[in-house]
Amino acid sequence: MIIKKPPIVSILGHIDHGKTTLLDYIRKSKLALKEAGGITQRIGAYEIDYKGEKITFIDTPGHQAFYTLRERGINISDVSILVIAADEGVKDQTLEIINYLKISKIPFIIALNKIDKKEADPSRVISQLIELEVIPERWGGDIPLIEVSAYTGQGVDDLLETIIILRDIYDLKVEINKKGKGYIVESFKDPKRGFLASAIVIEGEVKYGDFLITKSAFCKIKIFEDDIGEKLEKAYPSKPILVGNFNNLPLVGESFEISNDKDISKIQQSLKEQENNQIKKIIFLDEKARADYLLIIKADNIGSLEALNLVFKKISEDNNLNLKILKADIGPVTFEDLKLAKDLNAFLISFNLKNSKQILEEIKNLNLHKKFFDSRIIYQIEQDFVNFISKKEEIESLKGELEVLAVFNQTKSKKTIGGRMLKGKLSLNQKITILRNKELVGYGKIISLEKNKNPVKEINEKELSGLIIETNTEIKEADIIKGV
Repeated sequence: MIIKKPPIVSILGHIDHGKTTLLDYIRKSKLALKEAGGITQRIGAYEIDYKGEKITFIDTPGHQAFYTLRERGINISDVSILVIAADEGVKDQTLEIINYLKISKIPFIIALNKIDKKEADPSRVISQLIELEVIPERWGGDIPLIEVSAYTGQGVDDLLETIIILRDIYDLKVEINKKGKGYIVESFKDPKRGFLASAIVIEGEVKYGDFLITKSAFCKIKIFEDDIGEKLEKAYPSKPILVGNFNNLPLVGESFEISNDKDISKIQQSLKEQENNQIKKIIFLDEKARADYLLIIKADNIGSLEALNLVFKKISEDNNLNLKILKADIGPVTFEDLKLAKDLNAFLISFNLKNSKQILEEIKNLNLHKKFFDSRIIYQIEQDFVNFISKKEEIESLKGELEVLAVFNQTKSKKTIGGRMLKGKLSLNQKITILRNKELVGYGKIISLEKNKNPVKEINEKELSGLIIETNTEIKEADIIKGV
């Protein structure tokens, strides 16, 4: 049996342009007030009824760190709504989304939001769009543009009506008398109900008791609910569902198929290699990257881990840093995480988690608090980490480095050397590290410092000097003596 497909709609746009508030008005709920910092932190799928027609909305995060999730939203949707604030106009993320929409060739509607504000300037925004070759219908193009206010509700009915019109124009239909298929939208572990996933049915039928299979997980559906928690017996295309209990956590964005328990291995067999690819374990640049930083990342769900992975990848590229993720996992910070961070001097990232008082106290006891970044807002973690690195490198740049040009005498505990300062300054009685081929080989202390055979208290950049280092480490020519 073929039916008209209820349209799946993704809401896209720049941060703070009102995507969640618009969806909030449509759903007549308070979703926007529940989200940290006013930013939707994960994809959610929600169904509404408009004049007897079902419409499913995907609320896609606007922060650029959620690139992967946003792209997933575009792929799943039949229609997209591009929200642009009438008082701010086209931003970098807006331009990025326009490019993706053009490539995807998915029908989209421009929702010119915040039209009720005094600062609203729709003519300016339309001019910007025309320059980008996005021509609204009333100016001779084929892109619907609706002026809306997520605050007052102005234009919302016109927006919903336009979605249904586009569905009919593109003649979206779907077969329902077949085994269901769809996509995992989000996955998480519920303390009481185990591994759960929200999903959208794309075609066919999903029933209570069916086996739902992805490439990394499966379940016999015993938990089967809609987007507001009502129990279901069946679900048809475009329906957002919550299902469980999975044998392990399915990956966000995976496709699923409905089958029986005999087909599980067959369906998963060709995709087994992807089971362990939940997140990249290493972000790397070339060998010339100027610093190494180790990271342990804990987050509330897989989608957040993927987003954080993209954040740190961008940081590594923008700042020429070599970042290595030692561990990326869901769930609160554990004592094992703290031990690993302490032993390896790693940064500890905690996103959207409620960590216990005992863990927070232990972080202070182990003196890890300076390298512990904990927030419910992803761009706050990004900003705090970059600021920390910038300050650290500013301090590092002030530390002196000397190249060893000659070794005159070595005893077990004292080494007499000569060298040239490369940068910064070194001082008498200063603690130092000894580097060989950029690798740490030892520690020591400057107990004598001379310049032109005269005792001095410090030496500066480009100066030649004689030093006596108190250390048990053998020093060789070309070694680097670096202040601590």
